[in-house]
Amino acid sequence: MADGNFPTGEAVLILLSGLPGSGKTTFAKALAERVPLCHVESDAVRRGLAPEPTYSFSESGRVFAIVEAEARKALTGGRHALVDATSLTTRDRKRFVKLAAVLGAPLVAVRLTAPDAVIRERLARARDGYSQAGVQVYEKMRGRGQPFASPVVVIDTRFGLEPGLGLVLRLIEGANGG
Repeated sequence: MADGNFPTGEAVLILLSGLPGSGKTTFAKALAERVPLCHVESDAVRRGLAPEPTYSFSESGRVFAIVEAEARKALTGGRHALVDATSLTTRDRKRFVKLAAVLGAPLVAVRLTAPDAVIRERLARARDGYSQAGVQVYEKMRGRGQPFASPVVVIDTRFGLEPGLGLVLRLIEGANGG
């Protein structure tokens, strides 16, 4: 359907994963231009809760409870939900994998990546958006990545996004019988 609402069970959960500066939000915005979806950005949620984030365990718990609730609301309303967060570890992804399973929603996992030098250059520039992550946060997180337990689309964002966007769109359409 052109409006982005689908019969129950056809809404897809798109779970992005990647280090700061890897291009998650850029990819999310490009995908949202091609398919209607609810873009749930953890950085936006965090900034709404804490203008000066501490990234504490309790703050992160509140952030991801809201992210999960927003994704659930979209999916149960028949809309695709895109979770835009680092989601580097199995533990980080667990609640979203479980959400998709409980709701019977197909899961499309996407890991965004880029070479170290490219990410450092991106993080050194002024950026639009909600993320406050810089090189220091990148350094802290870069060794945390764990492999997905399920299939994942890996997109190197130093190249054009079109091939990766096309693949993700085909996976979404395939989940909807297209």
